Amino acid sequence: MSLFAKQKFYLVGIKGVAMTSIAQCLLDAGREVLGSDLAEDFVTEPILKKLAIRIEDITTIPDFNNQKIDAVIYTAAHQGIDNPQVQEAIRLGLSVYSQAEALAEFFNQQAGLAVCGVGGKSTVSAMIAFVLERLAPAKLSYSVGVGEIIGMAKTGQWQAQGEYFVAEADEYVVDPHAKAKGQAIQPRFSFLKPFLTVCTNLKYDHPDVYEDFTATKATFAQFFKQIKNNGFLIINGDNPDLVELSQNISRPDISIITFGEGKHCQFKLSDYDFKLQVPGKFNLLNALAALASLKQLGFVEKEIIGALADFRSTKRRFELVKKDEQTWHFDDYAHHPSEVLAVIDTLNENFPNGKKLIAFQPHTFSRTRQLFDEFVEALASHSKNTDEILLIDIFPSAREAFDSEMNCDKLVAAVKAKYPNCQIQNLHTIPALAKYVQETPHQVFITIGAGDIYQAHELL
Repeated sequence: MSLFAKQKFYLVGIKGVAMTSIAQCLLDAGREVLGSDLAEDFVTEPILKKLAIRIEDITTIPDFNNQKIDAVIYTAAHQGIDNPQVQEAIRLGLSVYSQAEALAEFFNQQAGLAVCGVGGKSTVSAMIAFVLERLAPAKLSYSVGVGEIIGMAKTGQWQAQGEYFVAEADEYVVDPHAKAKGQAIQPRFSFLKPFLTVCTNLKYDHPDVYEDFTATKATFAQFFKQIKNNGFLIINGDNPDLVELSQNISRPDISIITFGEGKHCQFKLSDYDFKLQVPGKFNLLNALAALASLKQLGFVEKEIIGALADFRSTKRRFELVKKDEQTWHFDDYAHHPSEVLAVIDTLNENFPNGKKLIAFQPHTFSRTRQLFDEFVEALASHSKNTDEILLIDIFPSAREAFDSEMNCDKLVAAVKAKYPNCQIQNLHTIPALAKYVQETPHQVFITIGAGDIYQAHELL
């Protein structure tokens, strides 16, 4: 039965960025929302408090009948469909949706713009939504998986009469334990039927569910085939894997548009003069991807570029947390080696001389283990001898088991063995990191990672 036939929703793991955006869409659709999560602070806390949504303890079993709940939505985190709260809903015969299925219920009703890729998808989807809110606010619905889009009141919005739905499309799976159960994996973006798909980049990620890069590429190739008739595929033309995938789609009705720095790209970075408030070449390419996408919808190039000039980033994407006369403090969500390297390169571009304290918290044991050598290169190869790399312990995902064999001490040892001049150490905890920063002179301090490392700024 359609999600829109339900009235009162319970969101298990509601503090997750994707779930918070769905909560906002549901409220806009006139539905009631409550949910559950852990007691810890999340980046979505300000939004949820403003919405006055009641949040219960995720470790208890709610009285769904007494609360008159008729639908439950869950995420891949917190055991996914195996979560006891979700299992109770199933036992009671309530309608149960994954976050991916709930998003698709909104997305597929309008001309969907799906932004996917390993690195940049949150920023590009936020840029597109930001521009559309300026140029066509009555037509815009969206769901962006970030804690906040600076300058916009919400991270999720539903307008029943809207024309476009912009969504961050995630290649991770609905159930991380599907293989162990003998079931086929289901990518989260597989439920979406886009009119336009943007792919920012393509690299190997999520080794806990994709056995190799070949499996990752096959997943994206299938997603590209889901584009509606006469739709658009916007790809990073500098990524040979993406170019090859697009050439093998066998859908002559789909218009394939390339963006990038290469001369062969239809949208070449050198042809545009972006005046952005967000730093780094990767953000120039993000803006180019947004421009290429919005042009296909008929919007005027000059107006798109003008709106992008006012874009001030999203929460945890090279976010300026604090600045005074001597120091700059930033935070970034980067967690793949290519993203970490892009952040360090941006720091070097903007702060070529001052001392930088670069703090990184790896996210998940499986990613750290599988991409270990790439992390060594990302952390050390572009860091200057005056900079310091400060690690804290791996942030373990709720979807995987603890791995005592993989830790940041091994990363430190590997970096020192290959790059003896690199200053790197493992401080283990957020309080120890904050204390070290307070006691160490620096011009720039940045926290990097998809876990809770951003909380170090609260202790400074």
